[in-house]
Amino acid sequence: MSVLGRAFLGIWHGIEPDWRDEYDAWHTYEHMPERSGIPGFLRGRRYINYDLSPHVCFTLYEGSHGETFRSPGYLARLNAPTEWTQKVQPHMPHFVRGVFRPLISLGEGVGGAIGTVRIVNTGNRAHSVQKLVMCAHAIAALRGVCGVHVGEALTDVASAPTQESKVRGNTDQKTDDFVVLIEGLSPGDLTKRWTDIMQLVGEAGQTNVTSNIYPLAYSLTSEGQ
Repeated sequence: MSVLGRAFLGIWHGIEPDWRDEYDAWHTYEHMPERSGIPGFLRGRRYINYDLSPHVCFTLYEGSHGETFRSPGYLARLNAPTEWTQKVQPHMPHFVRGVFRPLISLGEGVGGAIGTVRIVNTGNRAHSVQKLVMCAHAIAALRGVCGVHVGEALTDVASAPTQESKVRGNTDQKTDDFVVLIEGLSPGDLTKRWTDIMQLVGEAGQTNVTSNIYPLAYSLTSEGQ
C-alpha cells in the first residue's frame, strides 16, 4: 500500500498571493522537516494548485497510527510555533484539517498528482464504507490512476485549540466523514478521468462532496522509512 502507517492527516488551505514564495520556502526548509522529526510521522507531501479557490494547497502527513496526531510530541510543536511559522501562518486562510484511518489503500509509490474528494456522509455509515471500498477498486482500474486511498474520519482525534491555530486566526475547520485520495501519473491524467471518477463516487451513494486536483510540489520521508 502506498499510504504509510495506519492513519493520515489531511490539510487544505489557501495562500495569499503575495506570500506564495515565502510559504514554499518555509514549508520546505522548516515546517516539513520539523514535522518529520516528530515520532510517528512517516512522510509528508505538499500539493499546490494556484488555479483553485479557496483551497490552493493540500498537505498529506502519513502517521504510524491515529494517536500520532495528538501525541505529546506533536502537541508540543503545535503549542510552540517558530518565529517563521508565526510570520507565515496568518496568510493561510480557509484552513481545514482532518485525521483519517485508511479503509483501503491501493497502489505503489507516489504519483505526480492527487485528487481529493472530501465527503460529508448522508446515508448509513456502514453501507457507505462498503460502497466506498468497492468504489476504490473501480477507480484504481482507470488508466492514469496509480493509487486510491479511502479514509474514514477519526473524529475523536480532532485537535483542541493550540498556539498555531491562534496564530492563524482564520480557520474554518469542518468535519468530513470520509475522504478519497486518487493519485495520478500527472494532473492531466487525473483531469481526463475526473468525470469517470466522480461518477463512480456518486454511484457509491456520495453526493455531498468537495473535490480538487493538485500537482505534487514536494515530498519528504522521515528518517528510517
